[in-house]
Amino acid sequence: MTALNPRTIIGARSVTLERTPQRLDPLGAQSAWPLVPLLGAVALAYAVYSTIIHAGQLRNTSLAIVAIGVLLLAVVIAAIRTHPGFAPFGRWSHFSVVAFAVTAAALFDSAVWGRNERIQDDWGQIAVALLLVAMPLYRPIGEVAGSALVAAIVLGGLAAVQHSLVIANDPLVYATVAATPILALAAGGAGYAWTLTGETLRWREVAREGQFRLESELRQAAERMIAQERMTALNAEAVPFLTAVAHRGAVTDEDTLRARAIAERLRGMSVRAISRTWLEDTLELALAPRLVEAPIAPVDEETGPRVDDPHLLERVLTADQRAIVGALIATVAARPGLDARSVLLEASDPEKPSFALHAKIAEPRAELRRELLPFVSSLNSVAMRATMRLRGGDVTIRFAYPHGGFPDSEGRRR
Repeated sequence: MTALNPRTIIGARSVTLERTPQRLDPLGAQSAWPLVPLLGAVALAYAVYSTIIHAGQLRNTSLAIVAIGVLLLAVVIAAIRTHPGFAPFGRWSHFSVVAFAVTAAALFDSAVWGRNERIQDDWGQIAVALLLVAMPLYRPIGEVAGSALVAAIVLGGLAAVQHSLVIANDPLVYATVAATPILALAAGGAGYAWTLTGETLRWREVAREGQFRLESELRQAAERMIAQERMTALNAEAVPFLTAVAHRGAVTDEDTLRARAIAERLRGMSVRAISRTWLEDTLELALAPRLVEAPIAPVDEETGPRVDDPHLLERVLTADQRAIVGALIATVAARPGLDARSVLLEASDPEKPSFALHAKIAEPRAELRRELLPFVSSLNSVAMRATMRLRGGDVTIRFAYPHGGFPDSEGRRR
């Protein structure tokens, strides 16, 4: 049996996360997603309106329409790639959005070149600024600042060299008018993201300190629960058996067999109590209401819900990842159509740990996607690679570190 290498744990837990709200607070960032398509729609609406009022200044109408089309492409990319189902929003997606938006603005400038009368009512700088304002939620502040600076220089430079403006002024003033909305809105979004990430990090430190303080109390409570379980087993089986033997004053072969069976059960309880893992405790706690309503096999037996983690691969999970996995298990356990006996959480490959949660849930596919997709997205945002498969009533959610992989239908890793 291959053991989990301590270097694997260190390497997995040492994965550096970008300091963004999407990485540090995945569920919170998901709730902000509607802001992206909304800002994109506003940018498109203003672009259309501005193009209409520039009708008398257009040198090339077709080019102005193409500019709106390119802006639409930037908005679509931003709305799709920032959607929780496609998390995390990567560097190249960010650069693509900004590049298409700046290209669209430059195309509009070309469409009115030589006839444009005012910089203030051009839509290019406003559209770019509206798309940039939400980027700090998904990308590092320094990266967004760099994109904003490049966009401001490009559009400011185009404004500075225009020669048809009705208000005569220094070219630097024209550049400032075009660059200011971009820099201002990007700075506003960056300031909000900076405050949000700072508060998130402070909250996590407070939570970690509280967890350390409660750790000893939780350990003592667990020890009391184990002692109570042993005492209950002794009172239910061992004490009546020993009392009966003492009354008879003799030990039969049947007594010997029964004593051995009782001892095996008590020893098994002790071993399970000592070797219980976080995943087993989490699954049992999540299914506790169903266990009370309709008793089924314990989570460590083959006939019921169980955890299959012989190598204790759960140790590679960080505190953030455990929080998301715990919430995912609790959400699955709470689904009304869940067949509790079907729940299986398995971990495999000590060298490249990967996990899979299987369950049978008799509910509509769309409803399951809506309930479970946020957790898959959150796992993707905290340095893991997660996928979800819904086939009939079978639900399978797999998650692993990026250097790992998931076995395909034939058992090969991909």
